[in-house]
Amino acid sequence: MKNRLTLLCLLAALTAQAQISEGGLPPSFTPEYQALLAGKMPAAKALPVVDAAKEMLDDSQHPGQNRFAAPVGADISIKNSGVWHTLPNGDRVWMCAVQSTGALGLTLIFDEFWLPQGARFYAYGANQQVYGAYSAQSCLPSGKFLIGVVSGETTYLELLEPASVSGQSKISTHRVDVAYDKNALTGAEDFGNGLPCNVNINCPTGANWQTEKKAIARILMVFSNGEGWCSGSLIANTSNTYEPYFLTAHHCQLIGTNPDFDLWRFDFDYESANCNNPAIEPTPKSVLGSERISYRAETDFMLLKINPIPANYNIYFNGWNRDNNQTIIPPNSVYIHHPSGDIKKISVDTQQAIIHPNTLNWGGIFGISPANSHWKTVTDIGVFQPGSSGSPLLDANKRIMGQLHGGSTAMGDDCKVTGAYFGRFNQSWNVGNTPETRLKEWLDPTNTGAVTQNGYARPVIQGYNITGNVQTNWGTPMEGIRVELSGTASATAFTDSLGNFQFSNAPAGGTYTVKPIHNSNVLNGVTTYDLVLISKHILALEPLGNPWKIIAADVNQSGSVTTFDMVETRKIILGINQTFPANTSWRFFPAFATFNNPNDPFTGGLPPDNISINNLQAPYSNASFKGLKVADVNQSAIGN
Repeated sequence: MKNRLTLLCLLAALTAQAQISEGGLPPSFTPEYQALLAGKMPAAKALPVVDAAKEMLDDSQHPGQNRFAAPVGADISIKNSGVWHTLPNGDRVWMCAVQSTGALGLTLIFDEFWLPQGARFYAYGANQQVYGAYSAQSCLPSGKFLIGVVSGETTYLELLEPASVSGQSKISTHRVDVAYDKNALTGAEDFGNGLPCNVNINCPTGANWQTEKKAIARILMVFSNGEGWCSGSLIANTSNTYEPYFLTAHHCQLIGTNPDFDLWRFDFDYESANCNNPAIEPTPKSVLGSERISYRAETDFMLLKINPIPANYNIYFNGWNRDNNQTIIPPNSVYIHHPSGDIKKISVDTQQAIIHPNTLNWGGIFGISPANSHWKTVTDIGVFQPGSSGSPLLDANKRIMGQLHGGSTAMGDDCKVTGAYFGRFNQSWNVGNTPETRLKEWLDPTNTGAVTQNGYARPVIQGYNITGNVQTNWGTPMEGIRVELSGTASATAFTDSLGNFQFSNAPAGGTYTVKPIHNSNVLNGVTTYDLVLISKHILALEPLGNPWKIIAADVNQSGSVTTFDMVETRKIILGINQTFPANTSWRFFPAFATFNNPNDPFTGGLPPDNISINNLQAPYSNASFKGLKVADVNQSAIGN
């Protein structure tokens, strides 16, 4: 950026949180399965090694691309790689490791990624930073997917597949992007790569732009030869609907070959909580996938339509101004952007923008922009960098008047902007010959002829926490119990040392089912003394006298207590069976459950083993359960 025009895209091959994930831990990390899966991860499958010197030499011959990673071929799927382990409850876990020696990080790009309901997919590296859980709700109609950047040369993968959907998952990849340039890569996702003269959006300079910032996102762009960063904005239309149209720069699609819009990712809320640069990278709210709607080289605009944005994302659609009266030029302007893929920044020109009267020669395939097609500003506060391309130029009325194409800085001082050039919105409106080369039909779908459009927010569908507790029916907290949430949203949680668990931000109005599951350590609390007590109950010599104990004695889940239950219990004690053929190790019922006949709890049917929540409209704090250890009728089991 030394006294020459610079395109402000950044070609890379790294990603952070790829898209919507549900949190949680891989099976091998959880108390329930940690012992079973310890040491079961297979040796890493070797990927091609990237020659960093060769790649950097190639980069030097393609100015403006700024790569620090390269794609390598892979052949990894749940059918030909890794190992499967069957858990005591019949669920399966697939474990796989992939490695490219010397890599600084890996991004996995899946050509097939489909998960059935209840399945959970995770990725992590040597630092155990977990990506996921990805579930059926994370999958795209295209079947493609992307996970990364996973730091280090080895990435570990785990898939938990419930017994009820065994064999239904489809996972395969033929490409992994390998980070190789240690000089360019300073942190995952280029976090912290912005120049110090950049200004965080939540500094005082950005105080009056807190609404408009919600429309701005960082774009991870996927090409056949790598990945790159740009910026852009959700944009309003005259019908005031929430069509997820997104304005960015045309040249963003030119910095690599064969853009794969299905895998372009949009990161909202990727910003510091305050004016300071955070020590820990913030987690964005991401949307994966888009389609290209229209574009035009002369004014360097591109309009995308991104995949549906989750209802609980607090987003905004920025307004616009297409006034062609060149005498009405705003006295000042700002642009909000992600320089070098870093957290959200704001830059300000305190003077009046001008219409640049000359052509702009961007070089090579990027071409020449006609005279009068761009605004020129001189940034007084903040700066731009590669990755800022496509960011909206907002006028004093907070409406979009253009998008960033590129610019120049003073010799030897990247923080002194001599010119920032933005394709003019009014020239992008209706100058093209077809709807695919202009904005009019998309942003004014009913042909109102509006010259300006104010921005608007999309109502946020409130989310609420679902919380509860799991303990034994005799009152001991149960730690490490897996609790499943299904329905409108799905997730997995594990109880803490007090037996508490929480599902955060479940969408309002949804219908949910909460259910604990625990099927390990089958011998916990089971001894020959339990056989004696069950026998006395069957013979009516000494009834168990407690519905929880009676249900625990029904080992084969026949709805009654018989000598067959004693047979199954004896097989467990003798080690003939490792699990109960017709039962789980623990059974759970809602803490508020009652039994029609405590002396015969099977009469009239047992309570449901889950809690149903319909039309969630407030925090739900009563999702609590009591557990019984099957075959343990003297209640001597420990609480897990």
